[in-house]
Amino acid sequence: MYWLGRSSGIKNTARVVGVVAAAALLASACGSSASSTKPTASTSKKAAATGNPITIPVIGDFTGTDAFFGTTEVAGMQPALTALNKAGGIGGRPLKLEECDTQSTVSGAAQCGSKFASSPLVLGLSVIANIKAALPSLGNTLFLAATNLLNPAKSSSAFQVAPPGASVDDVVDQVAKASHFSTVGIVATDDAVGESQIKFITAAKGPVNLDVQFVSPTASDDTVAIQKLVSSHVPMIYAAALGSAGAAVVKAYDELKPSVPLVLTGADASYGFLKGISSFEPASDLYTIPGTPLVPGDIPGQSTAAMSAYIKAIQSSLGHTPDTLDVSGAYAVDVTIALLKGAGLSSTVAAKEAWLHKSTIDSLTNVSFSNPALNVLSNVPPGFDKISGTSFSSASLNLGS
Repeated sequence: MYWLGRSSGIKNTARVVGVVAAAALLASACGSSASSTKPTASTSKKAAATGNPITIPVIGDFTGTDAFFGTTEVAGMQPALTALNKAGGIGGRPLKLEECDTQSTVSGAAQCGSKFASSPLVLGLSVIANIKAALPSLGNTLFLAATNLLNPAKSSSAFQVAPPGASVDDVVDQVAKASHFSTVGIVATDDAVGESQIKFITAAKGPVNLDVQFVSPTASDDTVAIQKLVSSHVPMIYAAALGSAGAAVVKAYDELKPSVPLVLTGADASYGFLKGISSFEPASDLYTIPGTPLVPGDIPGQSTAAMSAYIKAIQSSLGHTPDTLDVSGAYAVDVTIALLKGAGLSSTVAAKEAWLHKSTIDSLTNVSFSNPALNVLSNVPPGFDKISGTSFSSASLNLGS
C-alpha cells in the first residue's frame, strides 16, 4: 500500500448540543455572495442575537438504524450556528433548528414532509430513501438536502448541499485505473441508492469492468454476495450501500476476511457509523471515499482559515476532527445562512432559488450550484482514506501491492 502522512484518531462520540466560539471565522464567512467578504476582527464584537428566533425545519434520521446521519450532521452545524448567533444572528434574530425525527423510516420521513409542507425552507439530513419519501409533500418548499445521490434536476426546488454522486463514484474508477485493476467488484443495494451509484460508476468507468452483486437494503447477511465476488477474483470490492445496508456489507466482509480491499461510500466514513460497526469492524483493508475535505489545504482555493477554525471547533466540542457528515452539516448550515442573508427572509421560493444559482458561497470552500442540469453544490471533490482501528489515514489512489 502507498500512504500519505495525514492521520487523525476517532473517538466514540455522542450528539452535541454544546457549542464553541472557535468557529467565528467560519460563521462570518457564511453570509457572503458572489462578491464574498472575508472575516473581520469586528465580527465577534457584535451583540448577541436576542430577537424572535428564525426557525429552520429539519427532517433527519435522529433515532433508529441510521441515526448517525442526522445526529452527526447537526453536530457539524453547531459551530457556525453558535458563532452566527453570538455575532448578532440575522438582523438581530438568532437562527435555530426545529427537528422532525424520521426514526430512520420511510413512513416517518413522509410524515415529516407533510408536517413542513407549508414551510418556505427545509433542511434534509436523512439517507436517500427517506429524503425521497419526504419530497412529495415539499413541492412548494425550498429543500436543502445534505445527502449525497439525490441529484435533483435543475427544475426541482430541491438543492443538494453535498458532493454530487458522480464525483464520489468517479473515485472508484480512478482507484481501479491507478491500481491497474481491469475489474472491480461491487455490492449494490437493489434500491435508489444502489441504482444511482451503479449509474454514475458506469458513466465514469471507462475500460474498467464491473462485477456487480445486488443485495436487499434490508438484508442482514451479505456473505453470499461477498463470496461470489471473491470467487471471481476481483482485486477490490466497493460497497454501494449506506447506513444499515452498508453495515451488513462490512459485517459480511469481516466474517469472511478476504484478502481484497473493501471501499465504502462517503457517508459510511462517519464516526457514528464506525461506532455502530465497532464490534465487527475489520482491522485492515477497509477504505472510504469521504467525499469532503477533512483538513485545511485539501483543494486549491479552499478557505484554509475557515476550515482551520471549523476543525478547531469540532475538536473542542467533540474531541475529533470532522468526518464527511460533520462537513456536510457545516455546508448545509453555511448555505442556509448565506441564503437568508443574501435573498432575504421574506423572499419567495423562486427568488431564493435564483439567488442560489447566481451566487458563490464562501463556506469551508467557495461553492456554488453551477451544474447545468442539476441543483448540486459544486467544487467539493472527493478524497480517499483508509480506516483502521477506528482511525482515518489518507491513502493514495493506488491500492495495488
